[in-house]
Amino acid sequence: MKAGDTYRNFIVKLSQDLPEIESKLLEVEHKPSGVSIMMIINNDDENVFNICFRTCPQTSNGVAHVLEHMVLCGSDNYPVRDPFFSMTRRSLNTFMNAFTGADFTCYPAASQIPEDFYNLLSVYIDAVFHPLLTENSFLQEGWRYELNPENALTYTGVVFNEMKGAMMSGESRLSEALNAALFPSVTYGVNSGGEPKDILTLSHESIVAFHQSQYTLGRCLFYFYGNIKPSRHLDFLEEKLLRHVGKLEKQTVSVPLQKRFKEPVRNILKYPSDSQDEDKVLFGLSWLTCSILDQQELLALHVLDVVLMGTDAAPLKSRLLKSGFCKQADMGIDSEIREIPITIVCKGCSHGGAQKLESWIFACLEEIIREGIPSNLIEAAVHQLELARKEIAGYSLPYGLSLFFRSGLLRQHGGHAEDGLRIHSLFADLREKLKQPDCLPKLIRKYFLDNPHFARVILLPDSDLISIENQEEQTLLKEIQEKLSPEDIEKIRLTSKILEEYQAQHEDLDKILPNFSLDKVPNSGKEYNLVKENVSHGEVLHHDCFTNDLIFAELVMDLPSLSAEELPWLRLLVFLMLQLGCAGRSYKEQLEFLLEHTGGVDVSYEFSPHANKNVLLSPSIGIRGKALASKADKLFQVMGDTLTSVDFTDVARIKELLMQHNEALTNSVRNSPMGYAVSMACMDKSISATMSYLASGLPYVDKIRSLTSNFDKEVDSVVGILQSLYKKCCFGKRQLILSGSNANYQHLHENNFYGILDIEGQPHEPWTNPSIDISLASQGLYIPVRAAFNALAFPIGDLPYDHPDAAALTVAAEILDNTILHTKIREQGGAYGSGAAVNLGRGAFYCYSYRDPAIFDTHQAFLYGIDEISKGSFSNEDIHEGVLGVIQNLDSPIAPGSRASTGYYRLRCGRVPALRQAFRRAVLNVTKEHICSVMKKYLKDPMSKTTFISFAGKEMLEDNATNFDQELPIKSAL
Repeated sequence: MKAGDTYRNFIVKLSQDLPEIESKLLEVEHKPSGVSIMMIINNDDENVFNICFRTCPQTSNGVAHVLEHMVLCGSDNYPVRDPFFSMTRRSLNTFMNAFTGADFTCYPAASQIPEDFYNLLSVYIDAVFHPLLTENSFLQEGWRYELNPENALTYTGVVFNEMKGAMMSGESRLSEALNAALFPSVTYGVNSGGEPKDILTLSHESIVAFHQSQYTLGRCLFYFYGNIKPSRHLDFLEEKLLRHVGKLEKQTVSVPLQKRFKEPVRNILKYPSDSQDEDKVLFGLSWLTCSILDQQELLALHVLDVVLMGTDAAPLKSRLLKSGFCKQADMGIDSEIREIPITIVCKGCSHGGAQKLESWIFACLEEIIREGIPSNLIEAAVHQLELARKEIAGYSLPYGLSLFFRSGLLRQHGGHAEDGLRIHSLFADLREKLKQPDCLPKLIRKYFLDNPHFARVILLPDSDLISIENQEEQTLLKEIQEKLSPEDIEKIRLTSKILEEYQAQHEDLDKILPNFSLDKVPNSGKEYNLVKENVSHGEVLHHDCFTNDLIFAELVMDLPSLSAEELPWLRLLVFLMLQLGCAGRSYKEQLEFLLEHTGGVDVSYEFSPHANKNVLLSPSIGIRGKALASKADKLFQVMGDTLTSVDFTDVARIKELLMQHNEALTNSVRNSPMGYAVSMACMDKSISATMSYLASGLPYVDKIRSLTSNFDKEVDSVVGILQSLYKKCCFGKRQLILSGSNANYQHLHENNFYGILDIEGQPHEPWTNPSIDISLASQGLYIPVRAAFNALAFPIGDLPYDHPDAAALTVAAEILDNTILHTKIREQGGAYGSGAAVNLGRGAFYCYSYRDPAIFDTHQAFLYGIDEISKGSFSNEDIHEGVLGVIQNLDSPIAPGSRASTGYYRLRCGRVPALRQAFRRAVLNVTKEHICSVMKKYLKDPMSKTTFISFAGKEMLEDNATNFDQELPIKSAL
């Protein structure tokens, strides 16, 4: 298709080749209505669609967020309670979700199978344009009153509980406070997710009205990506949605501009903390800068971000970290909204330090202008941005959806989508602009020093704040309940009963929703084959794929035997290795070298339990990096240097890094406790689970806190241990794993891989599992939150991957989640999410819930669910959905840059193609009898050692602890 072409009722408004990403951009308009369709067409078989609306809430009552949930709770053509979650398990989708942004709400999904793709699109289109929006779905997803067993009034609801959990984070409160201060009169100043206390003002009627005003064709952009023909998308839209749509009334969909300040705004607020330590203050400074439509200016600001704060060696960040005022400092740019805020966040501040930071930052910026910005640093920043645009990866999103967020949102603001997709011409113009020596200094002065439109927010830690907020909520509920008549109380009971009956209704989904037949599931999954070649003192394993002229490399060595005491030191070692000086370069020179020549390098370790015997480990340490093919020599140089010549004598730098690391770990426990809960629950179920817990769970957090506190006294010991472990771990025989084109591989081969395999590995003691005698009782750990993160783990022993029981248990976990946990814990209990999973390496079957208002009730729901599945309380349809869920995970797309490493670690863990195929066959052929059998065999044995872990608020834990058969011990997580 080319510009001006017509097809049915559509006209092509733009057709542009994008050779840098091997794609074509099409912009199409539906002539009768003016509806816009945007497509990126290429050879990628992971096809993506996204239906995106401009939504602009005016208060923090969460109306856009609750509506996002409710439209996925049934529609005219699909009148079932939960078509969204039902379709997640009735398809082979590679992605399904919905997002509420600051000024948009979007509904994306992806699949590698066209029939499945259009099944999903059919459900989504009906959901967003013809939702039922029932009172019951509002009560379930938004908020409602309930009476607890003591007949006391309570609040619950999925979004209400989700946001209670989300807003416990100091970082979340800081972000919302900065937005409120920076945008007092436009939509960006409200919390689009919803403030919990404001969600309670939301009514069902306001949801319906918001949908009518905001979810219109005139406010919608349809987006498609992948290898399906454009005409097929247009046929679908015409027949399913647009056939009878005529001229639409013109709507103003742009967000108003924020009136600019003459004076900055400064606020001091509080956030929940488990301590009132002097050094837990959060500081934020945010400036309002240019329009999203000025893409060249915005790109230059991104360069400035990397220049000023891109590494610990960057001019502004290094000054902040050495100021003594904070332990962590970062800069962020929100490039998706109409006017762009740039924000500096500092963590680990003292109260006095936070008060000084504003003037300190302004003084530092003046100093940076006076000293000038080195041209090599500017070029390094441009290089980073260019490489990021070239990389074919969406990280947690499909690549096609990541391209939408780069270009589609820009288009909805009135910009040109191609500006978010172009690479070479865009960066050529940028480099020309940056040739002017005063370009970046002018930006610093314009947007920072001479810009009065900024907000400064300081958040003080308050260990009493959760209790205060809980008490305020309880007082309000008590006042409301005292005013209720007996008839009002009975109405609440009746409403709860009606909702429970609605949630418990059996629905014949096969008669209503599309389903993907197991007969159409591909017989085999994708394999990422490796070509092996011996070179010098190692071997190279290469996977050929298009990577847009990037090289992805990983250098892997076997780990020697380590003691249990050395495991946390191993984690610290890999954290430090790329942050210190190396090969005669200071740490600043090392960080600048990485910035200038690579797209990022990191060190990691893997324990790699064997697929068929999880007590057999194949541990390794690896250094992984990426670079433009033209800079492969520099990538291999720094990777080789990092494994031979790291400088551990810079104790001041190690101390600085420990303080940063301690702050980050502490925040991760408070803000992301789910992973810690699962790690603890599974800890003693296998040797690799135990080792992972010691190396990266709470014991590691405690270790780093202790080292940080006592570093000056223990510095010689710390340095000695790190140096010894470094020599022990990093000099083994090397394997080089490469993803990239054959042409680039040939070039590397001709240059002998720049000598990275020339160093002969040193002999070391082969790995033997350390002797570890440790167990962990069920327990509660309190953190400053108003929700719970729960995990219950069962031991399944040394179950082989190719044993039929492994496949049956994996399908059983999907069925348990789909049929019981989702209903009991999310829909009825009000938790944001729950699930069940099998991890053969951990030797565990586990259930979990997050942002959950319950602890004991959720524990009981886990046990009830396992009992029901053991008894066979599920249908053949449930098995079908469970099997599809497992196949989804097996066939999840892998980004080109990760394919060689994926193939390599599959082999290292013994998951050879024949074994993977055997598991797949067992999944596809699983029976109800086998599922019941394995649930009884592995999970119903009364001798099974289960472990229940809950991270939650202290009061919440205390209220639940005595309900367990054995009172749940409680302690602080930190």
